[in-house]
Amino acid sequence: MERRAVRNGSEVDTVVKVGLTRFGHDPFPVIAGPRAVESEAQIMQVATAVAEAGAALLRGGVFESSPSPYAFPGLGEPGLKLLKKAGEEVGLPTVTKALEPKDVGMVAAHVDMIYVDPGSMQNFELLRVIGRSGRPVLLERGGSATVDEWLWAAEYVLAEGNDQVVLCEAGIRTFEKSTRATLDLSAIPVLKEKSHLPVIVAPSAAVGSPGRIQPLALAAQGVGADGIMIEVHPDPSTSRTYVSHHITIEAFAGLMDALGVNRIRMNIDMIDRDLVRLLARRHHLAMKVGRIKAERGMPVQIPEREEELLGIIREEAEVVGLDPDQVDRIFVLILEQSRNAQHRKRAGSW
Repeated sequence: MERRAVRNGSEVDTVVKVGLTRFGHDPFPVIAGPRAVESEAQIMQVATAVAEAGAALLRGGVFESSPSPYAFPGLGEPGLKLLKKAGEEVGLPTVTKALEPKDVGMVAAHVDMIYVDPGSMQNFELLRVIGRSGRPVLLERGGSATVDEWLWAAEYVLAEGNDQVVLCEAGIRTFEKSTRATLDLSAIPVLKEKSHLPVIVAPSAAVGSPGRIQPLALAAQGVGADGIMIEVHPDPSTSRTYVSHHITIEAFAGLMDALGVNRIRMNIDMIDRDLVRLLARRHHLAMKVGRIKAERGMPVQIPEREEELLGIIREEAEVVGLDPDQVDRIFVLILEQSRNAQHRKRAGSW
């Protein structure tokens, strides 16, 4: 059987949609939030800050895995509700992990994306259930997994008919002791060659020091990753999970500036995409009108109608504070494009 996670000769990349964010298409989306949801005040403070700084998704753990049975286990379903509420209030889609198959349905009902942590990468039953959840999947590489083993894990999700998988490199186990794990940035171009799936980098857990997160995030951007995931906490020293994983809200804002990502730019990008969609809708309607004109023997160009429209556009531009002459020139081009498209249709078979 042909493997679905590898390219198989295709140059087409998969775009994974989470809310309005498109991994593999948008310019470097950033997932940010605390490793664990600890309280309503904490998750709301972080959500507000990362949204303002330009994050594309809000993360927050509600089920925690740890080598110690005495570590914070997460808030469970109450935490899910807090994460969902925070995401809705700041307008960000949400992502959290599911650790057991029995929890997948509950997690899927509250968040927009399901995260598979490295300890679960080869929990094949969990992967199958998540694959059937209908949610996009964030699949983190296991600490001892090869790239090929990682892609085989993705295969379990894709085999369930779910191609909305984002791969996440967060560090592998090597002989090096100066960091918690070795962040394998060389895996990014390797994956770009082998697979069509988008891949992001999560430097927080690997580096073991907040000061090292920004350089590695910038390196991830430079090597061609499709985004990053960052752990952010209002006061990392009080975190109920690994303190070294988090950066402060202030440091996150600085990181976003360094990456060239900010809320204003994100909003401009979204408006520009909306403009393209509106132009597409206008074109579709103009072609309908063109068909009617052709059926009735009417000419493509009706100067009186165009003059009337441009007059309306100029008045509207003045009302909203734009230069009427500049707006007029834009709409002259739009009208010309519509006429040319209608002429092409008439020359062919409408």
